[in-house]
Amino acid sequence: MNIHYIENGFVQTFCNYVVERVICYYDGTCEVHFHDRSYKVMRIGCSSYNSQYGTPISDDGKTLYIGSWEKGMGGLEKGLTAFDIDNGAVLWRLNEGKIRNIFVFHNYLIVFKAYAALLKVDPVSGVVINQLRSTAMERVIDLSCPYVYVDTISGSHCVVDTEQMKISKKYNMKTVNPSNCLSFVVQSASLHNGVLEISGFEEFPCKDYSLKGQTPFNRVIDSSFQL
Repeated sequence: MNIHYIENGFVQTFCNYVVERVICYYDGTCEVHFHDRSYKVMRIGCSSYNSQYGTPISDDGKTLYIGSWEKGMGGLEKGLTAFDIDNGAVLWRLNEGKIRNIFVFHNYLIVFKAYAALLKVDPVSGVVINQLRSTAMERVIDLSCPYVYVDTISGSHCVVDTEQMKISKKYNMKTVNPSNCLSFVVQSASLHNGVLEISGFEEFPCKDYSLKGQTPFNRVIDSSFQL
């Protein structure tokens, strides 16, 4: 799913055989464009917040998922709402507070509840199957099923196996932040052929305020990722 901005909303394009793209407008309306038929207009209460994390769809192109921080936007409560794309009806709601990322895996959703937990959710019923809690989480990155990269759980950056909802690997701060930077943000992570690589921005090496300037970084933190 790729996102780019337009004047009054944002556009998401999908690698999906049913849905080609979704156009979300900040007035709460949404257009779902299909590969083989005319587009569908829905009223979902989407806002500018969703442009940061997206509004994913199910693999079969029938369900659209909205995470909300804004109570009352289009009738939404804070949490996660699943919409039927064909008729715009609400299928279920999960009132779990501020939702950031929503990852659609084969037969479950992984939902990031901001600064609180990773939730494993049944996509049909909206029931929470399992969860992994941590108040220090700020970013969750999809590494492709079943893994996600999480910072931070119990002081370590981690790879979580979402099938089992367990930490598979832990990486201490010396590994991910070798320059001991005061400001350190991982923006992306990738796992290919057993190599785990992260990238982002860092500032104030050795926690020295005199060394100014935000610097991009890209580093391998695990060259033999095996379980």
